[in-house]
Amino acid sequence: MNIFLVFCLLGAVLLLIGWGMGRPERIYEFPFLTGVISFSFILPQVPGLAVDSFLPEAAFARTAVFMMMCLFMCWWGWSAKAKPLGFFRIDFDEGRLLIVAALLSIAGAYFYYELSRLPGDLTIAVQMTGIPVVYIFFSRLLSYGLAIAALCLARRFSWWACLILAFDLVFYLDRIVITGKRAEAIELVMIFALAWWFYRGLTIPRSLIIVALFLGTLLMNSMGEYRSITKANSAPVWDEIKRIDVAGNLSKVLRDGGDEMRNAVLRINNTATSMEFDYGKFHWNRLVFSYVPAQLVGAEVKQSFMLPMPPVARDYDPITGTTETGMTDAFESFWYLGAFKFFLLAYLVRRIWVTANRGEFAAQFTYVLSIIPSIHAISHQTDWVLMVWVHMLMFAAPALAFAIIPSRRRSRYGMNPSSLAAGG
Repeated sequence: MNIFLVFCLLGAVLLLIGWGMGRPERIYEFPFLTGVISFSFILPQVPGLAVDSFLPEAAFARTAVFMMMCLFMCWWGWSAKAKPLGFFRIDFDEGRLLIVAALLSIAGAYFYYELSRLPGDLTIAVQMTGIPVVYIFFSRLLSYGLAIAALCLARRFSWWACLILAFDLVFYLDRIVITGKRAEAIELVMIFALAWWFYRGLTIPRSLIIVALFLGTLLMNSMGEYRSITKANSAPVWDEIKRIDVAGNLSKVLRDGGDEMRNAVLRINNTATSMEFDYGKFHWNRLVFSYVPAQLVGAEVKQSFMLPMPPVARDYDPITGTTETGMTDAFESFWYLGAFKFFLLAYLVRRIWVTANRGEFAAQFTYVLSIIPSIHAISHQTDWVLMVWVHMLMFAAPALAFAIIPSRRRSRYGMNPSSLAAGG
């Protein structure tokens, strides 16, 4: 039965990837990218777990069925009719946008720099706490500056945009290379790819996407070893990196199963046995954890904001640095009905996508920085994109407000090439 479910899961993922191959622009859309991360990150972990006799009876089958439900919801929510979001109808002055991009980039670069000065054993392949978390939190401003500059450059060539991007890439690439951050690497590619799609209608060749898919799957399960090397030396040591057995690491995961999916199987099984659910309190607690600073209010006050959660099984002991997948928190919230989390996520991201394709700069900015956290709902947690949206409201929205063209001036700027408006 388990082997049959493995093939069913493979078929569901391939259907999403095949759907994305149907039209050029679909490679930037949520269902296809969900299929990509499922193929490269989730599927290699599945065969070994399907034949693992130490897992509780029916635990693997339950998780596989629930994952297929979540993947279906990702497609169904995206396929639902979605209208543009009216609150994104804002006009911006391009010159002011570049000023905002420069200021955000400088601010974010400072925290990137401070983060880079910390020892590798505090920032690489560990659960970060304290000052590194603060640096990570504010370094996100650099991503905002980079996205604004990339969108402006795609619309119209500007030396100022080029200078901002060159400055940002020094820090962005340093973090990708030193810490082996897959999410940041993919996000960087998507920022530029989506900017050129929105303003030039250009897409990455689908043949190149397929090659990248298989290459990414091959490399995915060697990132832990890569990070161990950079952690030990606080920098890449290429002689050691070249000796990583990439094919062997993938083969081992296929044979033995992956830690992330093992975590998911055990957590989902525990919830199905106890029938204790958090009913969405998980998301509130994550917001409190991320945005209520214990350094300012105190640990006891912060803890008082937390809502009680169902207990975790006593024998559950995940490996540090591994995730539990978004399927886990979805199931722990609402049982099998938790799959509707993915429907809601897909529908919301779909509306942002539709608005972005209408030429609304605010929606384009939001989409390019939301799509990667969105697909991490499958591989990590369903709260990732929510955390990103809250961060945007706190920092990106006030900064972008500086570049808004007031309503009373829009008629004057309507034909001005320095303004970024709907359809522009």
